[in-house]
Amino acid sequence: MKILHLILLLLSTFIGQLLYAQPQFSINEVDSAETSGNTVTCVVHQQGARYFLYSGGDHAFLDAFEISTNGDLTPIESYETPTTRNRAGLVGLRGIVTDTVHGKNLLFAGLKGEGAVEVFEIQNNGELKKVFLLEDTDSTYVDVVITLQVVHMENDSYLFVGGLEKQPGMSSYKIMPDGSLEHIQSKPDTDEIFNDGIIGMSLHRVDGKTFLFTGGFHDNGLSSFRVYEDGTFENVSNMGDTETRYLNGTYPVISSSLEGWNFVVVGHRHHIYYTPSPWVKDRESYYYHGDAISVFMVNQDGEILPRSIFRGNSETLIKGQTRLQKLSLSEKYDLVAAATRDDQSIQLCVLDGKGLLTDAGKMKIGFPVYYGLAGQEIDGKLFLFAGAVSDSRIVSYQLDEK
Repeated sequence: MKILHLILLLLSTFIGQLLYAQPQFSINEVDSAETSGNTVTCVVHQQGARYFLYSGGDHAFLDAFEISTNGDLTPIESYETPTTRNRAGLVGLRGIVTDTVHGKNLLFAGLKGEGAVEVFEIQNNGELKKVFLLEDTDSTYVDVVITLQVVHMENDSYLFVGGLEKQPGMSSYKIMPDGSLEHIQSKPDTDEIFNDGIIGMSLHRVDGKTFLFTGGFHDNGLSSFRVYEDGTFENVSNMGDTETRYLNGTYPVISSSLEGWNFVVVGHRHHIYYTPSPWVKDRESYYYHGDAISVFMVNQDGEILPRSIFRGNSETLIKGQTRLQKLSLSEKYDLVAAATRDDQSIQLCVLDGKGLLTDAGKMKIGFPVYYGLAGQEIDGKLFLFAGAVSDSRIVSYQLDEK
């Protein structure tokens, strides 16, 4: 009788694993294309039935490609961006985002060395038309611009801008019908806010309220801001690094909503991975306590609450993660891809409605990724696009469920 009971128990456990097992994926290279230089930022834009990929890096060119339904990449054109001001002694593009505003398909590109944001209109064939150039001022915190985020409110849309400048802060701009940008508000960083070196931003809308989340690379933390209808914003919640939160060198920030719960998923590239330099502020005062991807829950007031940790170990590939990309699987699960500079890899995780991340597949891709990762579902297939920070190529991958 005991043996029969044990067999039934084992059988029920096995069936339960089959019924409730989370999906696993393989990562398979599809195509690659040459870029104008290395890749540090890229984005996929859908326009009707066509898909376009835009990328940039430590050079003055913005590259455009069309993506086929099989993930193949066809070059469209390369666009030279301004290099006249170069106030930071740097050249390059960062934080490319695309969106549809006032019926126009727009691309916003951060010009890191110029302390500027260039706005393009995306044509039906994926080509770009230059529309507007926003330049930094002494009070707008756009110098060494890294991160851009479009926020849609009920009547208007706004562009939020953050960067790595010596006097850190964040600014919001109203996106006008012609694609130009009108300054709304600029707010400096403080000892309480984690906006020193904004690299990641994401959004949640909770009970009719809009919240923007920012990660501070230099001051090691995550902040939440309430965004109002007129584009103004105020800080509502902050979460700093600890030995169990893994926010040292906060880097990518993404949002996910599953089964009625709202989550913010945060990666980091610990300061230990950088050689001592003026660029990484106060590096010697930070301690290393491992690599992990952190999940936070967001309540109805926009407050950030620790939820779970996906820790790095000998079985994972998340050392020095620099980019997180979300792909939706169902109402219950999202797929989160983490690209790394140090492991030179892509690590896949499934995020569930409890806010837990589990390993869903991984691959050494053979080149370092420094924020240059994008993803898209095309005709029911999942694709990732990773650009190398070490050379001039971008690679498309298909994710196949096992």
